[in-house]
Amino acid sequence: METNQLSSNNLLLDLHAEMVQLPKSFRDSVCKECGWSEATFYRKAKGTYPFSNAERDKILAVGDGLLKRIRDRSNKYRGR
Repeated sequence: METNQLSSNNLLLDLHAEMVQLPKSFRDSVCKECGWSEATFYRKAKGTYPFSNAERDKILAVGDGLLKRIRDRSNKYRGR
């Protein structure tokens, strides 16, 4: 999960750009952490294939990390 610098002083523009990237960032990070291809990600997302405990933990960690990144980004504006 890469960290981007604030693109502007525009809160709405900056958070919107970050949120638009969430689905791709989530998919790419889960694929990287679990060693999956995009096809495997989407097969697993359909719910027909079970997750191992390790995969479940990695998926949750990726989600938590992305949410933290959004929260940290928002907090940068609160201090202004």
